[in-house]
Parts: sequence; structure tokens; C-alpha cells
Amino acid sequence: MKDGNHLILDLKNCEKIEKLSSKKFVENFIFELVKIAEMKAIIKPKVLYYEHEEKEESGVTGFVIIADSHVSIHTYPFKESLYLDLFSCKKFNSRKIVNLVQKTFEPKKLTKKLIKR
Repeated sequence: MKDGNHLILDLKNCEKIEKLSSKKFVENFIFELVKIAEMKAIIKPKVLYYEHEEKEESGVTGFVIIADSHVSIHTYPFKESLYLDLFSCKKFNSRKIVNLVQKTFEPKKLTKKLIKR
């Protein structure tokens, strides 16, 4: 087995709030992300909208199991935030992923942590 990557992205002040609120959009985004990362999903993404008693804590959560590990996304539309975790036992082009995320959600602030395993 080759060494893999673990990419963690925190997005703040996203311009595309409507995308953060949409289960369907997040599901389609996960499909696109897996494709761009050249990975293979072994299940259909599971995506749900969680409505918290505190409105600001509500949002969309989605994940997919890939052949080499997983992708998870948590959105907080009322906080204009998104958190993404892409963990793989294989290397992937993290720059492509960051570019896709930035283009899609247009955050004013993006924090990236890439762990090489």
C-alpha cells in the first residue's frame, strides 16, 4: 500500500450560502469531488440536513466511503462555513481539490491542513 494524504479544509465566510443549505447540491458536489480526486466511491453518498434547536448549528452533513477511505462534509449555512475531510490511503492532488472547493463555495477565508501519511 502506498502512502496517502489526509486533507482537512475549513471554509469561512462563504459567498454561496444557498449551496451550503442544499442536500442535493452537497450530494452532487461529493460526486464531483470524488471524480476530481480520481477515487472510487463504493457507496452512494449519504447526505442529510440536520435541523438543530439553535438555528446557527443547523446544516448539511454528507459523507461517502471511497475504496481507499472516506470523504465527509459538514456545512453551517447560518455561519457561512463548511468543513471538509478527505482521507485516503492513496495520494491525491490536493491542489485540485482546494481549487474546486474555492471555486464552488467562494470562501473569504480557507484554512488547509494536508497530512502526508
